Amino acid sequence: MTACPDQEQRLDLHAAGALEDDEALGLIQHLEGCEGCRQALASSLELLSLVALPALSPQEKTELQELPRRTLSEWRRGARRQGLGLKTLGALVATAAAVTVVLLVPGAWRLPGLGPKTPVAATAAPATDAEELDAETMAAIEAWAGLEPLDAVLLEDSEGWDEALDFDVGETL
Repeated sequence: MTACPDQEQRLDLHAAGALEDDEALGLIQHLEGCEGCRQALASSLELLSLVALPALSPQEKTELQELPRRTLSEWRRGARRQGLGLKTLGALVATAAAVTVVLLVPGAWRLPGLGPKTPVAATAAPATDAEELDAETMAAIEAWAGLEPLDAVLLEDSEGWDEALDFDVGETL
């Protein structure tokens, strides 16, 4: 005898335990009156028993139980390593910034009170040299910042300063 063609798929699903309760109940009622379907179900159950996995060994059971704990500890270890990497990167960036400031800003590396004990007025240059130095320094700063040089007329004229400094911050940004 052979199984009913419309029941073959349901028989295989029932043998695998994949049928819903209401469908399984309908199939069991059908099996009571159909010998071909009962034989097909028995054949499917026998085939599935041959491909079933063996029971877990004690070592496999232990490893399976330890898997969540080991996974979590490995994840935490990786997160710590990543956090240490970011901290190290931050420290390197801060060190590079400090070295840059010390090298590029004159006098930034000098600590207060460790410089020469001579008064500042004694080492100051004459007024004409200071004006030239200021003009040179201003030109260098303007060139570095990509600004256009200030107008010489504005620098000499006190009224020009008022006009030069009278601007709206919103317009410059």
